[in-house]
Amino acid sequence: MANASFNDARVQREQPCRLCGGQQAHLLAETAYWDIRNTRIVGCDACGLMQLDPMLTGPETDRGCLAYYVEETLRTAPREQVRNLVRNYRRGVLFAWGLKAQGHRPRTLLELGPGSGYFAAGLRRIFPDLEVTVMDVNTEVLHLNARDHGFAGIRSMPEEHHTGLDDRFDLVVARDILEHVIDIGAVLRNVMHYLRPGGLFHFITPNGHEDVWKHRLRHHLGRERSELLINHVNYFDGRGLRQHLEQLGFDRVTYYTYGLKTTLRGRGWSRKPKLWAPVSRSRSAGEFAEDRLHEVQGVAHRMDAVLPSWYRRGPVWPLLLLSAYQHGHFLRVDPARGIGHEIHGVFRKRG
Repeated sequence: MANASFNDARVQREQPCRLCGGQQAHLLAETAYWDIRNTRIVGCDACGLMQLDPMLTGPETDRGCLAYYVEETLRTAPREQVRNLVRNYRRGVLFAWGLKAQGHRPRTLLELGPGSGYFAAGLRRIFPDLEVTVMDVNTEVLHLNARDHGFAGIRSMPEEHHTGLDDRFDLVVARDILEHVIDIGAVLRNVMHYLRPGGLFHFITPNGHEDVWKHRLRHHLGRERSELLINHVNYFDGRGLRQHLEQLGFDRVTYYTYGLKTTLRGRGWSRKPKLWAPVSRSRSAGEFAEDRLHEVQGVAHRMDAVLPSWYRRGPVWPLLLLSAYQHGHFLRVDPARGIGHEIHGVFRKRG
């Protein structure tokens, strides 16, 4: 493939692969996570997972995630923030309707890294009796989910195993979270534990080959350390991810990439300078995580102020039509091909 055209140096890992335990890898890029840690992105020779080596620690991740949450909130206009909430709600409605059409009726849901909570709120529009629990390390996120949606919350890293959650959920959701976790192997094992037999695991994560491309360009062509503000610490190979899930005891329900527009525009093979990752400036995480947190605390995301009333009440079919038009994935490609913008998966726990 074109996105593998660079001659990556062979390296000995500082830490084993968090998915398969492999020690041999190839160097993809040198990068810096805020002013917290200089590290590198390597690709595992055994399973194809691309990830940071050495990996971030829990406290480093906490600090960087909070800094990025504040930084992103401050640079996103309030109107765009509201539009994102509405989009996530519609995506939840559309996903839930797809489950219902396939005969699934989840009663209990665990969402890892729920963000605003609007995706789960959309699911509850279709399944009104759905019991929702959310897990996040950020207390502000848990507070907003409890206040705006009434969701039960668990403050935890997803790598931590809570035995009281074993065999408790019909559905576990991890949208845009797997790329952020320190120990992806532990997270996927926990998902297996938390699901009831026959339960579903739904995730969305970036296509790792496209996601890491900007860092490879900076490394190979710019010969400079790239900047990593959002903590994408895992970059998934579509074939390797599916194989690992199947080895764990999952069966594929749906698995595809979508959002091919960015690939068609050249991301993943073009070497244009505008696609290169920014050069590291060692931006201060403390400026956002400590000094400016107060500027985003208490932001109102109440549903009655965000969503039109017909979204929340009355016939659901107009909302379904709008959601399908806005967010339906009509062009689907096998993730093993390594193209596309995001990987969408639904897998069933065997048993």
